[in-house]
Amino acid sequence: MKINKKTPYGQYYEEYLYHNVYLNLSKKRSLGIANEMEAAKATAMLIKKSKIKFNSILDAGCQSGHYLYTLRKRFGSEFSYTGIDGFENHIKAAKKIWQRDQKAKFYKCWIQKINIKTRPHDISFSINVFTHLPEINKALKSLNKHTKKLCIIRTPIHEISYKIQQVYNSKWYKHTTVKPIDEFDAYGNPRSCNLFNVYSKEFFTHAIKKNFDKCKITFVKDTFFDAKNINKKEDKFLPTKVINGMQISDIMIVPNCFVLIEKL
Repeated sequence: MKINKKTPYGQYYEEYLYHNVYLNLSKKRSLGIANEMEAAKATAMLIKKSKIKFNSILDAGCQSGHYLYTLRKRFGSEFSYTGIDGFENHIKAAKKIWQRDQKAKFYKCWIQKINIKTRPHDISFSINVFTHLPEINKALKSLNKHTKKLCIIRTPIHEISYKIQQVYNSKWYKHTTVKPIDEFDAYGNPRSCNLFNVYSKEFFTHAIKKNFDKCKITFVKDTFFDAKNINKKEDKFLPTKVINGMQISDIMIVPNCFVLIEKL
């Protein structure tokens, strides 16, 4: 029975380890073949709106660098870009696609320990990563170390925190051999799953203050999307949809929020 393989930091990422559905979509976006991600356009907009001057950007959880496509399109080629990702297939794809961009570098490492030898970047961002982390303090501490001016995090934020496990079985998810009747072990733990955690604003604020230098924290609800673009059919498992103005993943409402951390 194939069970979920964990990363060194305990999060579950079976969909990245055993197939390339999300990576293939990322590559198409990086090449300009598929539509830009709505969250990528929103991130660029927030960077512009901040009016912060920058010469360097860190993308934590970069896949094939499709956010770089959006940034180059809007800000040009003067700034340097560093992309990190924990999966070798993502970094390999990114290096191939962006091999002619002399100001783009990619490294295999986890957000919890960004062990690259560079000065802190003017701006860092991590989009749709924190929801999958079982513990967020190490990631925040690592981002603080590598951020000089502004850090942007996009993740679900609500009044109440929820620890959510999306449990895989072979009936609907072809990349696991776990049968529906064997979804949970004798202790009630899922054999194969991914995390989709939601954090309360109070908890997330406390975690930032604990791990970041003196900073200003702003929560901005993600309303910066065109529902028509999100609802377009793409090659994903349980793709996000917009219903009555709310982003929905399968049966879950996803209260995505941009958290802006401006270092003082």
